[in-house]
Amino acid sequence: MNRKTILTALIAAILLVLMGCGMPASDDGASRAANYTQCWTNGQGTANCQRNGETYTAQWSNIGDIVAGIGYNSCNSATISWSGSCSGCNYWGVYGWNQNPLVEYYIGRGGGSSAGSYSTSRGSYTLQSYNCNGPNITGNGAFQQYNCSGAGSSPINLSEHFNGWRNLGKSIGSQNYCMMVGEAWGGGSGSFTINLGGGSSSSSSSSSSSSSSSSSSSSSGGSKTIVVRARGTSGQEQIRVTVNGTQYGQWTIGTGMGNWQCQTSASGGLNVYFINDASGRDVQCDYVSINGSVRQAESQSTNTALYANGRCGGGSNSEWMHCNGYIGFGNI
Repeated sequence: MNRKTILTALIAAILLVLMGCGMPASDDGASRAANYTQCWTNGQGTANCQRNGETYTAQWSNIGDIVAGIGYNSCNSATISWSGSCSGCNYWGVYGWNQNPLVEYYIGRGGGSSAGSYSTSRGSYTLQSYNCNGPNITGNGAFQQYNCSGAGSSPINLSEHFNGWRNLGKSIGSQNYCMMVGEAWGGGSGSFTINLGGGSSSSSSSSSSSSSSSSSSSSSGGSKTIVVRARGTSGQEQIRVTVNGTQYGQWTIGTGMGNWQCQTSASGGLNVYFINDASGRDVQCDYVSINGSVRQAESQSTNTALYANGRCGGGSNSEWMHCNGYIGFGNI
């Protein structure tokens, strides 16, 4: 149908992660609690991720691709320090995203066209880059991937890398999230434990299965637990939760009705977004609950993701999300 933009070969785009494209001030990360976790999979295989304070663990089997870890949703040139180990990882190190321009980066990994070398307190690195087009933190489209070959062990001072990129003529833009992650692909199995340097924090967890894959990117805790009950029609749909315009959760959802959870202490308008519409993709959102209080999707007056009367947007009182847009669930 012409109401949908047909995305080019999602699986092919994800496979570029295999050594190509992925999906993601002076504040020191070693002195503050982590406030960001992610457990992203491409829907192939099973995965389970859990957080306990500053420790993050993951286990997976028969995985197509997983990128999971713990870090900060506002990096502020953070220093990231950690201990731990991984069995079955293809990549084990610091990973993150910057915006304007949109850049995905890996520290301690090679690949791509060389843009030159720079020095840090950990030694010399070579910046290599790819031009990518595919799934990213803003949806789907063009971005750059930076691979920085050199020392990838703890600690990593991101401000040194950003300064090095600037000296090579690269625009840094604004920092989004940064994490210590494990990444694995190719149908394998494995597990990791990350003990992030920093203070204590409350627990959270996420899990996925072959029919219900998940990507959690949530705050470290809060007084309000938000649960979204939803399913997709293809198993590739992605949904996002915002409160007062700030994102607190994002997941790739399976075709079975499942619960997707995040936490926050924020107040304001609660919206559930469908963010990667394409041919064959739709989302059925049953309800959201806030600390156990249920709000049914079909009772909400705002659904900009509904396709009705020959167009997207402007709908209401429906569980269905056919287009990129959101259901507004009122203030919390």
